[in-house]
Amino acid sequence: MFDESYFNSLSIELRALKNRVRNFIQAHHWQTDGEWKESVLRTFLRRHLPKSIEIGRGFVITDDAPSKQIDVLIYDSTKPILFQDGDLVFITPDAVHGVIEVKTSLDNTKFRTAVETLCSNSDLILSKSPGSKVFGLFSYEDETTDIDTTLRTIKEVVHGEWKRIVHCICIGEANFIRYWNIDPVTGKRPLNKWHAYKLQEKAPGYFLHNVIEEICPQSVSEDF
Repeated sequence: MFDESYFNSLSIELRALKNRVRNFIQAHHWQTDGEWKESVLRTFLRRHLPKSIEIGRGFVITDDAPSKQIDVLIYDSTKPILFQDGDLVFITPDAVHGVIEVKTSLDNTKFRTAVETLCSNSDLILSKSPGSKVFGLFSYEDETTDIDTTLRTIKEVVHGEWKRIVHCICIGEANFIRYWNIDPVTGKRPLNKWHAYKLQEKAPGYFLHNVIEEICPQSVSEDF
């Protein structure tokens, strides 16, 4: 199994990469800084996921409507791609493995908006292609007030609908939230509950690992 040093090392590497562009441009071009932070997350996932899985950004196209813009789009490279130009892709719902919304920082209002965007995309995608997919929210910095408010917001936005599910959330360096359908201790189901973890300087590492585990559960459990 992975130990604490593994999750800590992932978080340290992510922190160093995301600060590199900020050190060059300071506060002169926030759009470039934000785009870089999305790119950092895509780079991490490319390193650890199988070659049959691609990482990009873009839109999921359905016969009803397109998705909202997706910061990190994890998809099956063996499926047909509607359009691709560099990292930008347009794909169909059946090709989706995962969707991640990325933010530089989140306060309570921004958090609700980000969860609503993520749930809107998950609803659209799962309505057309039900199955195993992961939906996550990642923020590099935390400006929220308290974890109870955060958990209450998730429940209110998801509103008990399975197509609006959010699996993994990282808020800053210490706060990681995971949705459990099955109780991880007893193995009993259905649990259907979000649990918050305080993981000092390791939350990003836990987030990345859980996303990979959701996409490749059998491989992760057997190899580690």
